[in-house]
Amino acid sequence: MSSSPSQRSAFGEQLFDGLGALPGSQRFTADQLEVIYALAYAHVTQRQYAQALPMFAFLSQYGPTRKHYLAGLALCLQMQARYDEAIRIYSLIGTLFPVTPEAVLRVAECQLALADVPAAQASLRMVAEYAQADAAHAALGERARSLLALTEKEARP
Repeated sequence: MSSSPSQRSAFGEQLFDGLGALPGSQRFTADQLEVIYALAYAHVTQRQYAQALPMFAFLSQYGPTRKHYLAGLALCLQMQARYDEAIRIYSLIGTLFPVTPEAVLRVAECQLALADVPAAQASLRMVAEYAQADAAHAALGERARSLLALTEKEARP
């Protein structure tokens, strides 16, 4: 799911184009990268995040504008409790592919893991707004509202 240039900010479009023009992004064919992705994905489905992490890092280096490579990298970082790094990659996904409530929800999960409840609540509200505007994101909106209710409940004395 790639977003159109009209959805990206000027900065996001410039970054997307710049990443796509890097010499490394021309080094391997899409088919070659997808073979590696299949292996990395297999590790993730088996919850072997430590083994998948270097593969997704490789894929993100040589396919820096492919959303599923970045998402795999961010997920592996998150599952390895490297929350700050995961937030940066999820934020990159949001810059390159606007209207990605999945990435915002993952940012909120990382923020909660870091005990940054106010930031997590703001992220969760953003996901809920996305879901309200687009029924395709209804399940994400439900999860965001549930997490938001839990964080507000715990914040009360």
